[in-house]
Amino acid sequence: MKEISVPIEPDSEGYLDKECPSEPCLFLFKIHSDDWSSIIRDEEVFCPSCGHTAHAKSWYPRAQVEAARDYAVGTITNSMNKAMRADAAASKRRQNRNSFLSITLDVKGGRDAVLVPVAAADPMRLRTACESCGCRYSYIGAAYFCPSCGANSASHTFAQTLNSIRTAAGLGETLRNTLGPDEAEVMIRTLLEKAVQDTVMSFQRLNEQLYERQSGKTARRNAFQNLDAGSDLWRAEIGHAYVDLIGPTKLDHLKVYFQQRHLLAHQQGIVDQDYIDRSGDKTYAVGQRILIQDSGVREFADLIEELSSELTKKVSS
Repeated sequence: MKEISVPIEPDSEGYLDKECPSEPCLFLFKIHSDDWSSIIRDEEVFCPSCGHTAHAKSWYPRAQVEAARDYAVGTITNSMNKAMRADAAASKRRQNRNSFLSITLDVKGGRDAVLVPVAAADPMRLRTACESCGCRYSYIGAAYFCPSCGANSASHTFAQTLNSIRTAAGLGETLRNTLGPDEAEVMIRTLLEKAVQDTVMSFQRLNEQLYERQSGKTARRNAFQNLDAGSDLWRAEIGHAYVDLIGPTKLDHLKVYFQQRHLLAHQQGIVDQDYIDRSGDKTYAVGQRILIQDSGVREFADLIEELSSELTKKVSS
């Protein structure tokens, strides 16, 4: 059996195209060509989106596989054309010019295929390097796992989540111009309320990873969904509470958003007396439903980002 080597080009920034082989996923991403050859292990590559694992030979994008087939067919075609032309030339050389009967072999047609390396897709805008192994990869949308070692970085996911939250907060006008008024308002409300919950969850996971790295211990389950409980853990561990990092005014604003997240997760957004007492928010009466505004989502993301940044500095120092 003859093997045909198909050259595959990296993109202009040196990244190779890859695609998750899991049918429900088929996530497209790129890995730097140097890291593909020096860091990636043949035995196991991880999908950045779903975490699926497979051998390194399983990650060629379907478009590249089709292009490679065309290249292989073209190579075979060119080989056959070359062989037939050589046979025809040899046949002519063997003819005796003085013979009474002359039979020659002539080859017509058989156009050669133009062989070009399999081109890469355009570079992807989002690029990152794994904090654990240094593997460089790029993607569209969101990625959660390093394709080389499978590490799931909470800080990387946290940054992605904040970007998504800010994007969601800015979709209101687009949705109103695209959907009917009722559908648009339902979608906007759903996106904003989900953004509030996602902000808390990503902050919780970042704190859990930082705390475990700093202390060598695992925090109590969901401790960092509660600002007071999380702040107490950090005060005991590094000598700094949340109020020391961002001040009392910003922390009070954060408490309101955390309590709103609690209402959305456990009360379907319906205000109770516990919410009023814990948040200090007097703008609602018991029985009302909280309203999440895009400006509030942005402020929440900014405050969480600031607190997380200051906390990370203390843990790293």
